[in-house]
Amino acid sequence: MKLPVTRLIGLFFAVLIPLPSLAQSVVIRGRVQDAMAHQPIPGVTVSVWQADTLLLTGTATGGDGAYQLTTDIGLRPVLRVQSVGYQPVTLRPELTPGQSVVVMPLIELRPGATDLNEVVVKGNQATATLKLDKQIYTTKQFQNAANGTGLDLLQRLPAITVNTEGVIALRGSADFLVLINGKPTTRSPADALAQIPANLIEQVEIMTSASARYDADGKAGVVNIITKQALGSGWSLLANGMVSNVSPARFGGDVNLSYTAKTWMVYAAADYRRFNIAGRREGTVRTLYRDTLTYLPSTGIRDWRDQQYSFRTGGSFTPNARTSVTWGYYWGEKQTDRIANLHYQEFSRSPAGQNLYATAVGEPTRLFYNQNLFSRTGSFQTINADLTRTFSDKSKLTLLGLYEYSVLGGPLRNSDQTEDTQALTLRERADERSPLRATRIQVDYVRPLGKQTRLELGYQWRTVQHDGDFTFERLNLDTGQWHTDPIFADRMNLHQRIHGGYAQWVGTTKTVSYQAGLRAEFTNRTLTHQLGRSPYRYTALNWFPSVQGLWKLSETQSLRLAYSRRIDRPTTKALAPFWNHRHAEAIELGDPNLRPELTNGLDLTYSRAWSRLNLTLTGYANQVADKVFRVNDLYNRIILFRTYTNAGTTVSVGLEGIADLTLRPGWRLYASGNVYNYTIRGTYQGEPIDQQSLNYNLNANTTVDLGKRLRFQWDLSYLSRSVTSQGADSDLLLTNAGLRFVWTNRATLGFQANNLLNTNRQNITTAGLTFYSATTYVKYDRVVQLSLNYRLNDAGKKVKAVKTDYGEKDF
Repeated sequence: MKLPVTRLIGLFFAVLIPLPSLAQSVVIRGRVQDAMAHQPIPGVTVSVWQADTLLLTGTATGGDGAYQLTTDIGLRPVLRVQSVGYQPVTLRPELTPGQSVVVMPLIELRPGATDLNEVVVKGNQATATLKLDKQIYTTKQFQNAANGTGLDLLQRLPAITVNTEGVIALRGSADFLVLINGKPTTRSPADALAQIPANLIEQVEIMTSASARYDADGKAGVVNIITKQALGSGWSLLANGMVSNVSPARFGGDVNLSYTAKTWMVYAAADYRRFNIAGRREGTVRTLYRDTLTYLPSTGIRDWRDQQYSFRTGGSFTPNARTSVTWGYYWGEKQTDRIANLHYQEFSRSPAGQNLYATAVGEPTRLFYNQNLFSRTGSFQTINADLTRTFSDKSKLTLLGLYEYSVLGGPLRNSDQTEDTQALTLRERADERSPLRATRIQVDYVRPLGKQTRLELGYQWRTVQHDGDFTFERLNLDTGQWHTDPIFADRMNLHQRIHGGYAQWVGTTKTVSYQAGLRAEFTNRTLTHQLGRSPYRYTALNWFPSVQGLWKLSETQSLRLAYSRRIDRPTTKALAPFWNHRHAEAIELGDPNLRPELTNGLDLTYSRAWSRLNLTLTGYANQVADKVFRVNDLYNRIILFRTYTNAGTTVSVGLEGIADLTLRPGWRLYASGNVYNYTIRGTYQGEPIDQQSLNYNLNANTTVDLGKRLRFQWDLSYLSRSVTSQGADSDLLLTNAGLRFVWTNRATLGFQANNLLNTNRQNITTAGLTFYSATTYVKYDRVVQLSLNYRLNDAGKKVKAVKTDYGEKDF
C-alpha cells in the first residue's frame, strides 16, 4: 500500500492546493435582534456575496445575536441577513482601503413568511473556530458523513483516528470523555457516537486541555457533541432515512418531533440502525511452550452485525428570563455480534529449540475448523433533570440530577471440529448478565466579580453499582452433558463512589481571555467476587489543575496556551479478576488492582484568518503515567493469555494543523493533519517495554458546487503505522465520494460511495520472547448508500439528548 498511498495523498494536494491570493481583508461584525421583541436572535444566517450573485462566505449569529466574518475589501461585498420566519435584509457595507474592521449598525429583523432558499445549503460557515478552552468544528463541511453516525463524522476531524476494529482515538488515546450538549456520558466514545445520527449534529467541541469545571475523566480530553438547533415556534419535524445496495443488510433512519411554545418545549425522537459488514480475517500464532514449537496459521470469515435502536423524550420550561428547567429520558437497545468461522492448520515440533520463527516442517499435525460467536447486548435507561436560576446580581445556580439503569450481557459460543471428519472436539458456551445502577448529583454556581471577571464553583457526587453473574460451561463429548468450569464462572460486585469539587477564576481584558482552576476528586472503589478471598479496595484523592489563556493578537490572529491534568479510571471489564475465553486464540483476565491513568497535557495554538483561508496550528505534549497496557502472554501451546496492567508511561509530542481554504466561489478545500512522536516506556513481568514511532494522520475533503442544488464532495483519511506496547498496528487508508441534491427547501437527497479504493485492511501484531501473533482484518464495506433528509418547519430549541453515564462505556 505504501507507494499508492503516498502518490494518492500527493496527487490530492498537488491538484487541489494552489497558493491562495491573500488580498487585503476586512472583518465585518455586528448584532441582529427581533424588531418587535428587541431580543437577540441566535442562528441567523449572515452571508457575504460578490456583486449580489456569488456567495463568498457566511456564518450564523451566536446566542447574543452577534456575528463576525472576514472578506476582501476589493470585492465590493453585499451582506445578506436571513432567518426562517423573518423578512430578509440586504446591506452594502462601505469599505475603504486600510480598514481592518467594520462595525455594522444594529440589524433588526421583522417577522415575515419568507423562507430561506439555497443559501442555507451554500453558506460557508467557518469549519473550525478557536475558543478559550476548546476548538469548535461545524459539520456542514463533512457532507459524506451525513448518512452515517457521529462516529463517521468524528473520524474526519483532526487528531481523531479510527482503526479497522472500530477503536476511536484522540491524539493516539482511546480514552476521552464524551458529552452530549454538555451532559456527561461515560459510554465509550465509539458506543456513544454510534447511536447519534450525524444529521442531527450541529457542532463538535474538542477540549484537549479542558477546564476544571468538567469531569476529570478521559485522559485525552473532552469531546462535546452539540445537536442541531432550530428557531421559531410551533411544530418541527426532522426525518432521515438511509439504505445501501449490499448484503448483509445496512439501513437505518431517525425522526425528531418537537413543539415549541413561548415558555416551554417538548420533543420526542426515535432512531433505528442496522449496520452489518462482511469481513475476512487472516492470522498466525507462533509459540514456544515448554519444549514445543507451535505454528498456527488461520484464515476465514470475520463478519460484524450491529443493530441498535433508541427513544428519547424531554423538554424545557422557562417561566421567566431567570429560571429554566429541562428534563429528559433515554431508552436504548444495542446488540453487536462478532462472527468468526476460521480454518486452522497446526504445526508443531519437539524439541522446540530457541528459534520462535523457525520454519514449520512437514505436514500439519492437526486441521480444525473453529466457529466463534461473541455477542454483546445492552439495554440502557437514563433519566435526568436540571434547574438553572439566575439571580438579580447576575450570579447563576445550576442543579443537575441523573439516574441510570443498564443491563449488559451477551452469549459466547465457541466450538472446534476436525476438518476431515467434522467430528466435534470442543464446545463451550458462556453467558453474562450485568445490571448497572448509577447516580449523579451536581451543583454549579457562577458569581460575577466585576464586569470582566467571575468565579465558578461546583460540587458533584457520583456512584455506580455494577453486579455481574458470569456462567461458563463446557460440553462433555462422551456423555453429552454440560458442566460448569469453576475457573471461568464467577459472580462480581463493583461499587465506586466519586466526590468532586472545583473552583475556577475566569477573566477577560481587551485582548486577553483567561481562566485558572483547580479540581479535586476523591475515589473510593470496592470490588468483590465469588472466587476471591477478600475485597479489593482502592481509595485516592487526586488534584487536577488547569490554566487557559487566549491572546487576541489582531482582528485576524489569536494565540492560545493551555495546560490541564486529567484521569482515566479502568472499566469493569479491565478490573474483572476471572478468566474469560473470548475466542479460540485468546483467554482474558482483568486486574482488580489497576490504578487510574494520570495525564498532563500542554497545548500551544496559533490561529490566523484571511479572506479565503483559515489556518490553525497546535503544538502539544502529553504524558500519561500508570499507563494501562493490554498485554499478551502464553496460556498454552495455541492460546494466548491477555491481561491488563499498569506497566509504564507514554509520551506524545506533536504538531496539528487545520486549513480551510476557499479556492473560488463554490469550490472549497478542508485539510487537517497531525504528526507526533509516540514513545512507550515501562516493564511487564520484569521485561522492559521500549517502543517508539513517528505517527501521523491526515483528514481532507474537497467540496464543489455543481449547480444551485447539487454539491459534490470527495474525502480521504489516512492513519499511519503506530507502535503498541508489544507490537504495532499497520497503516489504514479510506476514501469516499458523495453527491447532495437539494430537492426542495425541505428535502435533500444524498448519494454516497464508501471505501472507493477497497482499502479497509489493517494488520495488528504483538510479540514477546515466547510468542508472536499477527492478524489481518479486512472489511468489505465498499458500498453505495442512498439517503433522504426531510424537515418540516424546523422549529424548536436545542435538543438536549442525554445518554448513559456508565453502562455503555462498559458495553
